Amino acid sequence: MPRVYLSEEERLLAKLTSWVYGEMKIQGLSQRQLAEEMNVSQQLLSYKLKNQSFTFKDFLGLVKALKPDTEEILRLVGSKGE
Repeated sequence: MPRVYLSEEERLLAKLTSWVYGEMKIQGLSQRQLAEEMNVSQQLLSYKLKNQSFTFKDFLGLVKALKPDTEEILRLVGSKGE
């Protein structure tokens, strides 16, 4: 089977989605609670997580809700310092 290579954008979105699920588990948050903190519906958050369809506005909402440190933010946006 041939290998499938992800574009840089697809790779970053996959990393962001994985990070969100991990942070939700660490912080004990449900999708509903995270959606409330982001001011979106739980259904919309679920759709965005499933389809990896985050916008910059969504990213800012996630940062506000999950409160990562600066180093973690740089890692998520693909800083060359990885």
